[in-house]
Amino acid sequence: MASDAMTGAATPGPSALRSVWPALLIFAVLALVPVVAPLLGGTYPLTVAGRIMIFAIAAVSLDLILGYGGLVSFGHAAFIGLGAYAVGILMDAGLEEGLVLLPAAMLAAAVFALLTGAVSLKTRGVHYIMITLAFGQMAYFTMTSLSAYGGDDGLTLWSRPLVAGFNWLNDRSAFYYAVLVLLVGAWALCRAVTRSRFGRVLRGLPRG
Repeated sequence: MASDAMTGAATPGPSALRSVWPALLIFAVLALVPVVAPLLGGTYPLTVAGRIMIFAIAAVSLDLILGYGGLVSFGHAAFIGLGAYAVGILMDAGLEEGLVLLPAAMLAAAVFALLTGAVSLKTRGVHYIMITLAFGQMAYFTMTSLSAYGGDDGLTLWSRPLVAGFNWLNDRSAFYYAVLVLLVGAWALCRAVTRSRFGRVLRGLPRG
């Protein structure tokens, strides 16, 4: 205690611990789904819970900009779609290593965010909302116009990426836990951002 006070190190208080318990409980329940799935109807509960977690990753990131930053974005799905198409196009070209595909997807979304954010953040209120919607629609119609990659029907991946040369993601349980790890990582990262100095500045920005 004394050393913490002298060095200025912060220790988590009861309120901080209470705030993470609901999330930890949810993660614990999700971790048990593969164990109880055979008793609940085979692989279907596993598939549904996996999709829920994928959407939860998108919701966590949207909560960061909307819940804390007050930025109402109607183009948030564009980043997810661009990342997915980056993976799909590279896999169609023969690249199947997930350790390369994941950074490529993040890079594609980051470049789009940099270009559109430079314009969008110059507006406020309803103008910001509408310009994010416009960018989202531009991304949507651009992707659906790529007839070589499915067009309006979307891009289908016939296999899952390799990880360090191994195809262990083809196992349903392994894929499920990989998604769970990514969800926990996204939640922990967003929590760290909101509790940082930048996060306090973000919450202090004027709304509207």
